Amino acid sequence: MAAQQILSRPQATAMSSQIQTDARTLHSSDGTVIFAEATGSPKNPSVVLISGLSLSGCVFDDLCADPRLLEKLYIVRYDVRGHGRSGKPTTETAYESKMFADDFKTVTDAFKLVRPVLAGWSMGSAMATDVAAHLPPATLSGVVYLAGVPCTGEILGELAGPGVANALPGLITTTDVVTFQKSSALFVDKVFAAPEKVPYKIWCLHAGHSLTPEIMTLTLGRKMDIEPLRQAGKEGLPLLIIQGTADGHRVGAQKTVEEVMKPYFKNFECIWLEGRGHALHVECPDDIVRPLIRFTESYGGKDYRGA
Repeated sequence: MAAQQILSRPQATAMSSQIQTDARTLHSSDGTVIFAEATGSPKNPSVVLISGLSLSGCVFDDLCADPRLLEKLYIVRYDVRGHGRSGKPTTETAYESKMFADDFKTVTDAFKLVRPVLAGWSMGSAMATDVAAHLPPATLSGVVYLAGVPCTGEILGELAGPGVANALPGLITTTDVVTFQKSSALFVDKVFAAPEKVPYKIWCLHAGHSLTPEIMTLTLGRKMDIEPLRQAGKEGLPLLIIQGTADGHRVGAQKTVEEVMKPYFKNFECIWLEGRGHALHVECPDDIVRPLIRFTESYGGKDYRGA
C-alpha cells in the first residue's frame, strides 16, 4: 500500500513548483549561513519542520504544498548546518549542541515565531533536545517526532535497526569511496518500505544533500543533554510520535522511541502506522497532515506550563 501511494502522486511535484515560499538566507550566532523558507500564512499557528540526517528542507516541498497545511498552518523549514544550502563549517565547536539551538533561534526570530511546534523527521527530531537544553523553557509549545529520534549517543544506538546500524560506519569513512557509496545507498533504501518501487527521482532526492563524511561524523558525534527535554515533558510539554511499523531505520532495534520517551511525558501520544516506512512524508502524507494540523491547532503558541 505504501508503495502504491508513492507511485500515485504524479501531480505533487507540479503543484509544489507553483507554491510561493518566503525564502531567506540567515546568519547564526557564529556567522554560519542558515537557509530557511516559509509557506502558509504567518497568521496561522506555526510549525518548524526539520529534515533528517544528510538531507535538506527540499524533501518537504510536496508536503508543504498540501492545501490543507497552507490553509491551517505556517510552516517554516530550514537546512540544518552542514546540510544542503546552509553553511558547512568543519570544526568540532561548530557542531556543539548549543550551535544547533542557536540556529533554531535564528530562524524563529527571523520569522517572528512565538512558541512554535517543532516537527522533526528522523534525526531532525533531535533538535528539540538541543532547544530544550540551551533555550528558555517553553520556547516550544509542542514536539512532533516523524519517525524521529531524541538525541545522539547511546539512545541513538538503542533505536537503530540492524540495517541502518550496518550502514553508519561506512557513512563516516573518509578513506574508502566504494564503502561510502554502498553505505549511502543502503541508508537511503532503508528510508522506504519498498525502495524498489520508489521512482528514481524520489530516491535521488533522499540520497543526501552535500553532506560529507567529515560533517556526518561531527553531526552524529555531538554531545546532547536530554534531561532538560525530559523535564519539560514532566512539566507538560506535549509530544506526538508518528511511527511506521515497517520503518527500515527502526525495525529490529533494541527499543522503540515510544518506550524511550513515554515515561517522561505526561502529555504523550503515539500513532503507529501499519506497513509504513521511514519516509512518512512520501509514503503516507495524509497520515501525518491530519494529526500535524490537529496537534498544532491544539498546542501551537501556548505555554505548556500553564496547562
